Amino acid sequence: MQKGIGADRVRYRCLDEAELKPGDRVLDVGCGPAYYFDRLPEVDYVGFDTSEQYVAYARRHYGERGDFRCEMLTVDHLSELGRFDAVLLFGLLHHLDDAQCATLLDLSARGLAPGGRVVSCDPTLHQGQHRVSRWMSENDRGEYVRRQESYEGMARTCFGDLETHVLDTLSRVPTSHYMMRMAAPLVSSTD
Repeated sequence: MQKGIGADRVRYRCLDEAELKPGDRVLDVGCGPAYYFDRLPEVDYVGFDTSEQYVAYARRHYGERGDFRCEMLTVDHLSELGRFDAVLLFGLLHHLDDAQCATLLDLSARGLAPGGRVVSCDPTLHQGQHRVSRWMSENDRGEYVRRQESYEGMARTCFGDLETHVLDTLSRVPTSHYMMRMAAPLVSSTD
């Protein structure tokens, strides 16, 4: 269904924003079935998702080229895995409450190599939004679809550099997604 409405175009735009290069280390949190994996250059890839069904699909199709884990990302994983050039958070934040988002954004910042970037993209609500797009956002299965200011406010607690875009012309059905590219992690008092 997502492909039918053009949601894949939104993901591809986010992949463009990640500016992945061959050899990059990529952490994909909430990777799902990794439908866009074939669009990635030759990278060192680790994907996390809590859905056994999604991870099984990803392993069957892309397992020889990536490490897919059916678990939640923790600080212990970062100790084991090291740092990443890019962290992808596609369609994930709107499924997490504010505390969970804060934890994930902090982990993402901690996991970045120097010069690394985090790209997120989630449904959003905003002024002047097409009524179909608003209905889609309000009825998304994610319980925490937020306004742009809320996503941005959470990101600013962990990152010094933030670029944002509302993506509302890419899909076949009116939808609005808020894409953030985050870099320059702030040094926290716990580091």
